Amino acid sequence: MNDKKYIQKDFIKTIAKTISDFDMLENKDTILVAVSGGPDSVALVLSLLALKEKYTIKAGIAHLNHMLRGEESLRDKTFVKELAYELDLPFYEGEKNVKTYAEKHRLSIEEAGREARYQFFEFIAENHGYTKIAFGHNKDDNAELVLMNLLRGAGPKGLSGIPPIRNGRYIRPLIRVSKNQILAFLKLKNQTYMFDSSNKDMAYLRNKIRHELLPHLQSEYNPEIADALDRLSNILRQEEEFWESETKIKFNSCLIKAEASCLAFSKTLMSNLHPALLNRVLRKAIKTVKKNLKRISLAHINDIVEFCFNDSSGISLDLPGQIRVYKNHDLIIIKKENKPLREIGENKKQLRLAALKKQGKKS
Repeated sequence: MNDKKYIQKDFIKTIAKTISDFDMLENKDTILVAVSGGPDSVALVLSLLALKEKYTIKAGIAHLNHMLRGEESLRDKTFVKELAYELDLPFYEGEKNVKTYAEKHRLSIEEAGREARYQFFEFIAENHGYTKIAFGHNKDDNAELVLMNLLRGAGPKGLSGIPPIRNGRYIRPLIRVSKNQILAFLKLKNQTYMFDSSNKDMAYLRNKIRHELLPHLQSEYNPEIADALDRLSNILRQEEEFWESETKIKFNSCLIKAEASCLAFSKTLMSNLHPALLNRVLRKAIKTVKKNLKRISLAHINDIVEFCFNDSSGISLDLPGQIRVYKNHDLIIIKKENKPLREIGENKKQLRLAALKKQGKKS
């Protein structure tokens, strides 16, 4: 076997083992492949097609135009459309003004782009019967995310990186191969791809990490830094799975009453939890009523612990997202109010004033 065939076979073998290790695919799965036109997503399509007979899968290609790069965005769409035609695969396209979406929802461009992509791919998958959605994230992407989250002061979950499979639906078959391996694979296949100029924009933290920090760490500290960060994320991801299981058990054992937007817990039972588990149970409670943990930091969790268990004054504590925590002698209640907390506070103030005036008239 010549070197070219060996490299290609080894690349596909790694992808196949990743799919097997994480149970990403089952026979007769239909896969919607997210393709931007860049090397990662193009390699993803080719590698999945190489495994088509092994898994008897069917695939389609979806491309979302973020409307951020003008003619370059249109060029990418045309390239992906032609690639789908060459590979005889169904093609689905969409566009979203990500900048406008980010401004409207007060998100960064990266966050807005991610939300827009997931909404688009979910819509296509649901309407065309795809059972899995595949993304082209690779080992280097994972290392970059771990470093980025480390710089932001993230906890174990943030340092666990990019999950190879999420919700049994979103899969990342390239997560164990590096960017260099991907480029070598495409070169041997004589496969072209598009270059996204925004990947060089140093205004984005990820690009600074990719082009400055990681190369510096590789040259000055550890040539295998990407592999080291990848190992770290794998260890923490495995431990997070254990802690999530333990958190669910303690959450349910402390829970007294549950409603759609309100949870009541036993203060006594929660006070007996190890601080690490208590923090996780509180985060899970907030996520349950709020539906996400946006704007909820470790400082907020620490405030709840101080308020509920360290004899802090007051009967309630306000958090972002209309979340209010109440306490009494043996209850901790976490509730998402249906009105802004300031408005609720003003209404209560007016009611108290009215009651005082009424009392004054009687006297």
